[in-house]
Amino acid sequence: MSFESSCQDPILPSDTKHILHHGLSVFTAALFITGEMAGTGLLALPKAMDQAGWYGLISTFVLCMLSGYSGIRLGDCWTMLREMNPVYSEEGSRSPFQVIATEGAGRIGKYVLIFVIYFQLLGARIIHQRCYQTGVVFLLLAAQNLQSLFDAIHAHLPVCIWIIIVAALLLGPCWLGTPKDSWPIAIGAMVCTAIACVFITISTLIHYRTIQRYEPSTVTFKSFSFSMGTMFFAWGGSAMFPTIQVDMRQPHRFHVAVLIAYSILLVFYLPVSIVGYVVYGSKVQDNILKNLPKNFLRYTVEILITGHLATAFTIVLNPIFQGFEELTHVPKHFCWQRAVLRSGIVLFLAFMAETIPHFGAILAFIGSSTVSILGFILPVVCFVMIKVHSTQLVHEKLFETIFRVLPKWDITLLAIALLVGLYGALASSYSSFSDLINPTSYVKPCWLNSSSADEKPSNLSLF
Repeated sequence: MSFESSCQDPILPSDTKHILHHGLSVFTAALFITGEMAGTGLLALPKAMDQAGWYGLISTFVLCMLSGYSGIRLGDCWTMLREMNPVYSEEGSRSPFQVIATEGAGRIGKYVLIFVIYFQLLGARIIHQRCYQTGVVFLLLAAQNLQSLFDAIHAHLPVCIWIIIVAALLLGPCWLGTPKDSWPIAIGAMVCTAIACVFITISTLIHYRTIQRYEPSTVTFKSFSFSMGTMFFAWGGSAMFPTIQVDMRQPHRFHVAVLIAYSILLVFYLPVSIVGYVVYGSKVQDNILKNLPKNFLRYTVEILITGHLATAFTIVLNPIFQGFEELTHVPKHFCWQRAVLRSGIVLFLAFMAETIPHFGAILAFIGSSTVSILGFILPVVCFVMIKVHSTQLVHEKLFETIFRVLPKWDITLLAIALLVGLYGALASSYSSFSDLINPTSYVKPCWLNSSSADEKPSNLSLF
C-alpha cells in the first residue's frame, strides 16, 4: 500500500469528490493547522533547546516528522470511515474525532477522547507561572500580555479585569460556525505568528551585539525530560485536525495540508529556537520575550502574540463548540441557540480563569499528558484498528491482519510514534510534577483578591 493510495476516497467518483463547493482549500486548511499550532509554545522553545542542547535540534525534527505522520494517519482514519459509510461523505460530522475514536477503539476510546479533549479545554502546561495550551490559558495569556502593554503606557489594570474584557471581545468571533466560516481568522493567526517570529529573531540578533557570551546549560536527564515536555506541546494540536478535514473541499487530500503546515511550522520554530539558544545560552528565560530588550520590537511581538491568542482561541475551541451543539441538538445554521451555548462556554472559561488565575498545578500535572494522547497515541491506535476492521478476514487474528495490510515501514513508524507518544506523556507529567508540589503554584481566586493573577510589577515604559 503506497502513501498516496492510503489517502484516496474510492467511494466517490472522481468528478464528485468536491463535496463542499464552499469548503476549505488544501492551502487554507494548512493555514488553519499552522495558526492553531504555532503561537505561545514557540516562546518556550529556546529554553527547551538549552535544556536539551543540540540534541534538541534532533528532537525537533523527529517530533515534527512523527507528529505530522500521526496527523496524516488521523486524516486517513476519516477517509476510511467515509469509504465505509456514505453518510460521512454526504453529511460529515460535528464531532469527527469522536467518531474516529469510537470506530477505532470502541466505547473506551470514545470516553478517553471526550475526557482528554474537554480536560484540555481547561488543562495547561505551567512553566514558572507562564502557561501554554488551550481554553482558560488563552484568556490568561492574552490578559497578561494586554496588562504588560498597557503598563508600558502607565495605564494599569489587574489581569483579573483584563480576563473579563478579553472574554467579552471574543464572544462575537466564537459564534462563527465551522472552520470554513472563519478562514480569515486562520490567516490572521498565522500572519501574527509569522511576523512575531521574524521580529523575535531580529531583536535577538540585535541584542547579541551588546551582551556578553553565555555558555549553554549542562544537559541532564531531568533537563532533557523538561525539554521534551515543552516540545511535545509545540508540536501538539491534532485534536483540531478532523474538524478541519471535514470542512475541506477535498478531504482525501488532507495529507497535503499537513505537509504544507508542518513545513511552515519548521520555518517558524527553527530560527527562534536556534538563535535564542545560541545568543542567550544558559540565561535564556522560559519565555524568550523576557530576554529581549524593552523596545519597539518586543512590544510589537507582544501585540502580535496577543493577536494570535485572540484568533487561535476560536479555532482551538471550535471542536468543543460543535461537540456541545451536537449533544444539545443545536441547529447547524446560525441561530440564537448557538450564540447562547457558545457564549456560555466562553463565560465559563472566564469564570475558571478568575477562579484559578495562575491555574492549578493539579490540572497542569494531569493535562500535561493530553497532547501526547491526542497527537500520537489515539491516532495510531485508531488508524490500526479501523484498518483492521475494514480488511480483516474471517478467523484472522489481529496481528496477522496488521502484517498483511500494512507495509513494514508503516508498521515501524506507527510503533515509533506510539512509543514516543507514551514517552512524551511520561516526560511531560514528570516535568510538571515540581509545580504540583510547589505551594507557590496555588493562589487566591480573583474574586477574593483582584491582583492575584498579576505578576510582580515592573517599571515598563514605551517612552
